[in-house]
Amino acid sequence: MRVLLVSNYIKEATETAARSTIELLMRYGVQVVEVDNGREAVPDQADFDLLIVFGGDGTILRAARQYAFTGVPVLGVNMGTVGFLSNIEFHELEQYLPDLLNQRYRLDQRMMLQVTIHQGDRVTHQGCCLNEIVVRSMDHQLNNLRVEISSDQVGNYRGDGLLVATPTGSTAYSLSCGGPVVDPEMEAMILTPIASQIISRRPMVVSAGKVINVYSADGRPSLIRLDGQSQVVLEPEEIVSIRKADHKLNLINLKPTSFFHQIDTRLRRSEGL
Repeated sequence: MRVLLVSNYIKEATETAARSTIELLMRYGVQVVEVDNGREAVPDQADFDLLIVFGGDGTILRAARQYAFTGVPVLGVNMGTVGFLSNIEFHELEQYLPDLLNQRYRLDQRMMLQVTIHQGDRVTHQGCCLNEIVVRSMDHQLNNLRVEISSDQVGNYRGDGLLVATPTGSTAYSLSCGGPVVDPEMEAMILTPIASQIISRRPMVVSAGKVINVYSADGRPSLIRLDGQSQVVLEPEEIVSIRKADHKLNLINLKPTSFFHQIDTRLRRSEGL
């Protein structure tokens, strides 16, 4: 078995954990092909069968955008605070390692979003995200955006902006903006206004089989952020199209804990931050 480890160079503890895990895996005859700490790019030809991520949700989000297309199973090892996407704590890794290496686990498939910015027939940017895409103004003034869902005009959204979240992302930024918590086993997109000036604009759950198009209604550029990490400018003449990605994130579940129990526990944990 070949394993890729992902850590976060900003958090030294995650890099220390990755180094100690290399020694642990070697005792089981497992080869670590690379450690991706976010500072240096991993070779495109890197071949691996398992991905272990050390850190908080932000590190897992980065790994999902970069590696989910490979289809390899991903284990999140929590070294952050809340850890919605992590399955075990670092001190539990050695205990669960035999189950991990012998594939005695459940795979939770998480829907991702494909984001395409285009001007006419020309694609100017493409990316994917696990939690959400956010469209908001560049100067913190009122944003006026027009939304279409599969060619049907929905109308204008005026306010701080709007976001489109996956069920996984429904417990993140979307939730803080009043969006619903959605079972991650579902396939849907959650359209959530951010501080809407139009009271009737409420969060909306959209079928994952549809395409959401967003563009400027007043000829002003907007800022797009994917998972709160990567960003790009949406020019006034451009349209951003959001749809279900062709690939999913395969999250390893070593513990028989239900989503509903986990969400209650971790939301309570976040309240104490």
